[in-house]
Amino acid sequence: MSSKLRQRSVVSSFICTPPQSSTGLTFALFKRSQDVSTYRGKWAVCSGSIDPTDASPQAAAKREILEETKLSDSDISILRRGKPFSLTDEELQTEWTIHPFAWQLKDGAREISFDWEHTEFKFIKAEDLANYEHVPQLELGMSRVMVSPETEKGLAVLRDDHESGAQALALKSLEILLNMVRGSELRGLSTSGEFWEELRWRAWHLAKNGRPSMGAAIEAKLFKTLDLVNREFLAPESRGIAGVPRSDLQAVVESILKNKIAEGKQSLEPIAKSFLDYVQSNYDPGSLPKSTKTVTLSASGTIHQCLTTLIEGVSPDISIHVTFLESRPNFEGVTAATNLLGTFADKPDVMRRLTIEVVPDASVTTAVVDADYVIFGGDKVIPNGSVSNKIGSCAAAVTAKALNPACKVVALFDTDKITSSGFDSEYLTVEANDETEITNSWPSDVVANLGNQKHKITVRNEYFEWVPAKYIEAHISEQGVLSGKDMERIGFEAVELEERLFGDL
Repeated sequence: MSSKLRQRSVVSSFICTPPQSSTGLTFALFKRSQDVSTYRGKWAVCSGSIDPTDASPQAAAKREILEETKLSDSDISILRRGKPFSLTDEELQTEWTIHPFAWQLKDGAREISFDWEHTEFKFIKAEDLANYEHVPQLELGMSRVMVSPETEKGLAVLRDDHESGAQALALKSLEILLNMVRGSELRGLSTSGEFWEELRWRAWHLAKNGRPSMGAAIEAKLFKTLDLVNREFLAPESRGIAGVPRSDLQAVVESILKNKIAEGKQSLEPIAKSFLDYVQSNYDPGSLPKSTKTVTLSASGTIHQCLTTLIEGVSPDISIHVTFLESRPNFEGVTAATNLLGTFADKPDVMRRLTIEVVPDASVTTAVVDADYVIFGGDKVIPNGSVSNKIGSCAAAVTAKALNPACKVVALFDTDKITSSGFDSEYLTVEANDETEITNSWPSDVVANLGNQKHKITVRNEYFEWVPAKYIEAHISEQGVLSGKDMERIGFEAVELEERLFGDL
């Protein structure tokens, strides 16, 4: 690469109609005006440079869309992110690093109102792009955000599943990939090289675009499974993936996927045992506490197993008090409380020393002020120790540390939830969901009034939030209590794995 080439990082945004709409997925193509500095008169999508003030490529993409089309968050939502790529324009002496995104127009989105950079726009189907004189390599960016019908269907399954936890979604992603391997699209490819490349693309999209808020577990499950396939053909006696018949490669992939699915969910007992050991390590030598109080808001299997193991594992002389925040909008805390009670319904000795209560989320202050532990799971953990979990986790952690410094805030997760800091440049973005989950519990006259004020009042239903590492006393996994260096190492291993599998794509 010539050192004289200037380096520019840009975003490329495909503004799309919903895949399930009557027209199917189409995207907006803009004709560049004669007033822009490059590629005058060529057709392009909404694009622009990433400025130093932009928090991330995705933030830059949203800024450019707003500037060039007047579309805002109320009009569009992220459909999927594409894998960045680079290209060189010798004539302009520029190496471009392009970050492609696909955005979906929401119901009721305003009309596109383009600025001076463009003279017209139209919505086209992906297969019609070749009919337009467009900017260089636009088809490459398009190929990184447009997916096949089978992949679109698989992404929708993950995206619309708001019942399963992260580990269940990770298993479901393997099942989706297995169905793709057996499907007509992959079977129609003639060579092993084509099959392996398309399989990796599908796994990449399932991991990155299926359910980003729970993407760490999905990514780990998919990528480690693909790595088993890769290693199968890296052995010295192997001919490599390109050297085997496509049918043989498909058989190996199918066998490995079936085996990983059969293994099922990871056992939660090692995490629960680590948590029990941690609690017991905090006892004063020779002096057991009379009681212990734990506050949580998670209905995850991890939290249930940890509480069950704690209750069964501590001395029978210790009374156990568990407070659940009700966890709006779906009241998972209530479900978790009844499930925990049901576990010990036929154990009178445990029931005599177990107290369970449910309080509104707004009562978090009174809940944590005398608590010994605040515990929550982790749907995604980055190497600096910050943890993404159910909305309300941060409030519980911060409040506990402010009002009750002796209270220990503990994050409980398996190491598959640890991802690289580069996993998602928008890692602080929270997942927005259907507002009716909030409004369904409101009086009908209030909801009707709200409908009349739709453009003045916004209802936000966010499922996840980040708890900064400084508010977390201990990160506990199946490996025990993790240090900062442990999490950095595991995050680095995730980066290496991704590069090994997808570096050539």
